Amino acid sequence: MEKVTLSIFVPCFNEEKYITNALRQIKEAVENISYEILITDDASKDKSVEMIESFKKNNPNLNIKIFCNKKNRGLGFNYYTTSYKASGKYYMLVNGDAADPSSEIKKIINNIGKADMVLPYFTIDKRSVVRRFVSKAFVIVLNLITFNNLKYWNGQALHLVENVKKYGTAVYGFGYQAELIAALILRKKTYIEIKIEPAFRLDGATSAFALKNIISVSMSVISIFYNQITYFTKKNLK
Repeated sequence: MEKVTLSIFVPCFNEEKYITNALRQIKEAVENISYEILITDDASKDKSVEMIESFKKNNPNLNIKIFCNKKNRGLGFNYYTTSYKASGKYYMLVNGDAADPSSEIKKIINNIGKADMVLPYFTIDKRSVVRRFVSKAFVIVLNLITFNNLKYWNGQALHLVENVKKYGTAVYGFGYQAELIAALILRKKTYIEIKIEPAFRLDGATSAFALKNIISVSMSVISIFYNQITYFTKKNLK
């Protein structure tokens, strides 16, 4: 059996209208490497799973695995839990709502092996003014407390799967990716940043401003700050 290079995690929650297109975009984007698609359905109430199973049946040459939660667990939880089921050397997320064009997925994948992390960012932001402001503030705050200058902290980064398992397993909140990236940078893991076209949900209201997500992001910022202080304190005491 060919060794898997890339494990692609696809989160799905009530995406029956878009999940087939999302999987098709992955199929179009990935070339010349061995990969698997790990789909975690987060207790969808619609026909998402049926659509996934149909796509898998119609594409028998693709390595697709489906995992179904009995109750909704959230993106961060599923991201890290699914990483333990990954067979590949690298691990990345592709949204289940088909918001990610195949051309942009390909840009990320084409940089495999160039660093421990491939961090995508975008310069054109079509979200609401409030959402853009909050996102920019999040980036500024994290750069200040981590002494870095990243362009974006919460994107669809590509990681070595061993790093995801080792440094991110206890982070399940809305800022899960930022916490993982911060932890890896502290440990001198390398990264490159690449520009992609913005990928946003095709319809529906954002859940970013839900109270639980606001609390979650706040906790992530506090956690990152605490980890920074703890790391440098221990380092200076050696």
